[in-house]
Amino acid sequence: MQVEQVAQRRVNKPRWLGPILKQTFFDSCAAHPMYKNELNKYCMTCNKSACQYCVSFGIHRCHKMLSIYKHVYKYVVAMAAVEKHIDCSQIQTYKCNKRLVIALNPLPHGGLATDTGLLCEICGRRVTHPHLYRYCSISCKVQAVLRKPNESLPPFITIQRPSKGKKEKASEPQKPINKRKGTPRRAPFF
Repeated sequence: MQVEQVAQRRVNKPRWLGPILKQTFFDSCAAHPMYKNELNKYCMTCNKSACQYCVSFGIHRCHKMLSIYKHVYKYVVAMAAVEKHIDCSQIQTYKCNKRLVIALNPLPHGGLATDTGLLCEICGRRVTHPHLYRYCSISCKVQAVLRKPNESLPPFITIQRPSKGKKEKASEPQKPINKRKGTPRRAPFF
């Protein structure tokens, strides 16, 4: 019974994660027929795509939002924004406009890999650093977690936070970092 509960907690994924993987973005917003009204944001509270006008004027004003970008004609999200909500370890990162992003769904094939250790464990797409990454996208990691619900080892979908029962040790005060210039020393006034 307890093993089943642990497995169930481990597979629990955020409510917004399934719909964002199926959503289409960058269409025109029907509610705001204005200039630059493309649906490039995702409301995690409502599970809907939104445009910039929906966010600033509409009901999504105080909701949790993710910005969606395009990379190689596929939808990606900024790594810094997503890692606050889900565990993004072992997912391949890409550079898009000087920003680290991860793909929502697998990107187009990156060529043939002769070694099976260089491939995503789910879809078989090439992964650039197999010692760091096991999956090419968020959807591949979700599928991997759902396939192995009875293991207690990573990969997790939700962020694992330490339990409240454990008390953390009080860390020692850290030494100040030596700056290039120290405190200014001026000549005394005579």
